[in-house]
Amino acid sequence: MIFKKLVVILFCILALVIVMGSNSVTAEEEEKELAIDVLPGDVLFNVNNMKPGDWAPRTITVQNNGIKDFTYQMSLRNDGEEKLFNELLLEINDSKSVLYEGKLADFTKLPARDLSTSKQEELEVTVIFPEYLGNEFQGLDAEFSILFTAEGKTSQLAEVSVDGMIGSGNSQTQAFLPNTATGIFNLFLFGAVLLISGVFILLYKKWRKIISNQS
Repeated sequence: MIFKKLVVILFCILALVIVMGSNSVTAEEEEKELAIDVLPGDVLFNVNNMKPGDWAPRTITVQNNGIKDFTYQMSLRNDGEEKLFNELLLEINDSKSVLYEGKLADFTKLPARDLSTSKQEELEVTVIFPEYLGNEFQGLDAEFSILFTAEGKTSQLAEVSVDGMIGSGNSQTQAFLPNTATGIFNLFLFGAVLLISGVFILLYKKWRKIISNQS
């Protein structure tokens, strides 16, 4: 009787894991329909010793790795102190023209840009430390995030971001660390499979022992 109950519990756990796994696959498939990626992936600017007159040019690649065309917008968010952030200059160019030229703090967003599936484009992003800034800006830093938001025809949204840090001389800002997050659900699913396998082996051995004693 106890053996039958254990078997029922085992199959209930197995069914629950299968349902959760199928839901995870469905969510991943939905994400793949609209997938925007940028290279480099985590940090675009990590400069800790800029001085008046310096500039930092970077190339960022925007990719459509999904199965649907989308339009995307590039925006910016201040994540730190405002004093240096408000004075830095920003230039954004594509392969044909200047898309933005002005203060970092005044940048809101680029007009929506089309990107077909499996295509990519490069944007040249340059942060400039104005040469007229005085000693009062030494030791300061600016931290910000550059956001890329993709929108499909059915209003489905996907977003990715990269970080930026500009530090002046003697800045105490620490360098960004890479993002090493692990898929928690995948670990949970793997652990559940191992647990079920162990319980199944235990029940099988117990069943073989019962059969052997009855012989």
